[in-house]
Amino acid sequence: MPQMAIEALSENWLFKELGNLHWEMICEGLETKSFDLKNDTGNRLYATFVRIRIQCEESLKSFKENDAVDMSGKMNRFGNSMYFSEIDFHAPHAKVQAELMTTFSIRDAVDNTRLAKSEPGGTVNNIEKAKLFPAFGNEYRLVKKQVLKELKCDDKVFEIKDEVLFETEYELNPYYDLNGVNLLYFAAYPVINDVCEARYFNPKNLDERYEQTYYTAYKDVLYYANCNLNDAIIYQLNDCRTFDDAYHISSTLRRKSDNAIIARVFAVKRRAV
Repeated sequence: MPQMAIEALSENWLFKELGNLHWEMICEGLETKSFDLKNDTGNRLYATFVRIRIQCEESLKSFKENDAVDMSGKMNRFGNSMYFSEIDFHAPHAKVQAELMTTFSIRDAVDNTRLAKSEPGGTVNNIEKAKLFPAFGNEYRLVKKQVLKELKCDDKVFEIKDEVLFETEYELNPYYDLNGVNLLYFAAYPVINDVCEARYFNPKNLDERYEQTYYTAYKDVLYYANCNLNDAIIYQLNDCRTFDDAYHISSTLRRKSDNAIIARVFAVKRRAV
């Protein structure tokens, strides 16, 4: 039951499990424990998620209580600071394919907006090197530089735009949204996005709750920055289109204090059968 939410696999729980496996593969490859990861100057390193994409065969609604689930992954790296994994998460009648990308950061003790890139010290690194910069990372780079105008994945195309169709403010919940070192948790971003997204859809149809009708079939989160607890997040809906009984949605999360983009989120929400 803890792995379920609204009669489906919990997306928050899934992101945590995927992130944990990714982190375990890094630590295994570096032959060190997460707490002992430091750069050459002795500063503690934190794995900073840059992009996570999940694709479901149907939707998270396809997973059922008491399903036996297997999870396996493989990893490579580009240089010593950028790590990429592909993870399969599957039950007998449902499957998720995930891609994850992280860098390493050091942080200011009190300010979550001041994260600086770094890389592990030491000479042991058993993780396979990629010969070319992976396309998954290159797409992220081009979107961030505002060079790429759309994202494509199989038959899904998302326009990248800053038009605002709907906007709402989200107040951070310290008991749920922050991790053990008081950073906005990577697994909280998609949940914050979906909470705000539901504020747009629910008033349009009072006969059904959006959260219990449409379930994640695809989610692509591009992480740009973090946020302090005393700040707030502004959700902006940028695009929403309907295809075959599913919504294709593009949105942006911004810090209220400086309007900086902290994430772009691209999703497919499919109506439950």
